[in-house]
Parts: sequence; C-alpha cells; structure tokens
Amino acid sequence: MIMGNLLRLEFRKLKKQKSFYICTLVMVALLFLSALTTNVLLNESPDTAGQLNASGIGNLITALGNCSFLLIAGIFTALTVCEDYEQQTVKTIFARGYSRKSVYFSKLISVWLSTTIMFAVVELAAFAFGSFFFGVGDLGNFRFLGLVGAQYITCMANVTLFFAISSALRKNGSSIAATIVAPMLVSMVLSLVDSFLKLENFTLTSIWLSSFMTDLSALSVSSGRLTTCLVASLCYIPVFVFGGMYFNKKMEL
Repeated sequence: MIMGNLLRLEFRKLKKQKSFYICTLVMVALLFLSALTTNVLLNESPDTAGQLNASGIGNLITALGNCSFLLIAGIFTALTVCEDYEQQTVKTIFARGYSRKSVYFSKLISVWLSTTIMFAVVELAAFAFGSFFFGVGDLGNFRFLGLVGAQYITCMANVTLFFAISSALRKNGSSIAATIVAPMLVSMVLSLVDSFLKLENFTLTSIWLSSFMTDLSALSVSSGRLTTCLVASLCYIPVFVFGGMYFNKKMEL
C-alpha cells in the first residue's frame, strides 16, 4: 500500500516531467540526423554502404550510440532523482511517515520505467528511420534480438549506477557531472591496473560497463562476449541498487 501510493505519485510526476519528453525528443532527433547524414554520404559514395551498415537492422543495433543514449539517460536520471531533494519536497514525504527505503525504491522503479520507455522509443525510431532511408536489411537468424536484449540490460545497469550516484549526491550539477565522469574514471583506473597486471587472456576493463555497449553494437560480437556482457550487467544491477541505498541512508536530508 505504501509503495503503491509512492509509485502513483512518481508516475503522476513523470507525466508532467518536461525533461522526460525533452530528452526523448532529443534522442529521436539525433537518430534522424544520423540517418539523414548517412543517406547523404551514401548518395555521394554508394560503395560505402557496407562500412556504414545502412539498414533498418543496422540502425537498430547502433541506435544507442548514435543518439548518446547513456549520456542523456544519465542527465535525465540525475534531474529526476535530485528534483525532490533540491526543492525539499522529500521532507514533506518523509513527514507523512514514508521511509527512506520506500522513497528510494519507488523513485528507482520510476526511473527504470522512464528509461525503458526511452529505450523502446529510441529503438523503434532508429529502425523506422533506417528502414525508410535504406530498407529493412537482412534479418538473418534474428540474432539482433538477442543483442537488443543485452543492450537493454546493460543500459539498465548503467541507469542504476546513475541513480545510485544521484541518490548519494542529491544536487543537479554534481550528479550530472558525476554520471558523465564516473564511468570513464573507473575505466581509466581499471586500464591502469591492467597495465600493471599484464594478464594474457583477461582484462578488468573487459568486465566494466563502459566496454559493453561498444561490443554489443556490432552483429559480429561473439556469443561468449554477448553472454559476458549480459551476465556482468545483471550482476552489477543489485550491487548498484543496494550500494546506492546504503549511501542514501548515510546522507543527511
């Protein structure tokens, strides 16, 4: 009952949240510009079609990178999480008897739902634009569906990380900056560790989120690598969820 009330509150706010619509429209616009630019390049140099992977399926697989999905989703997550803290409305919610845990999870579910809708809109728009300009492309054995599924889980792992960071910092400016910098900073540290360890068949950077989306944006990715990205992302999600909840409890209102 408590979670139900909080979720209804979050969903009502989502319907009125301008950042949700703006971020989604920006990503769709970027996808259209990407497809239009590719079409112009193909008209000028038709022999580059293979290199540009021009098709509806090709656009679908590369959509998240072409529209900067993780960057924009990170900004949206930070704005959504920090809004109640910056406006101090969270104090009113707590004063009505709701616990930090309930507020945390209701907002997390709202962010997951919001970014899931964004993901679906982006993928559908990318496929539509690609099919309109270049045709559907080769469906093959429908392996692209597995890639899109793995991309979704990886995106949710990233969103959960952004949520945990924003729940701890609670300020728009610092949260947005952290969601952009933190994944890259972790990659740099892991690369440094890899350079010292010099392992032959394994690197720490290969199991960090930042490397997953690049690999999952190519149909040629191996089944083993796809599985690694999927399983690792699924493992990261509960770590970020409960890590964010821990730091959220430690912070003063």
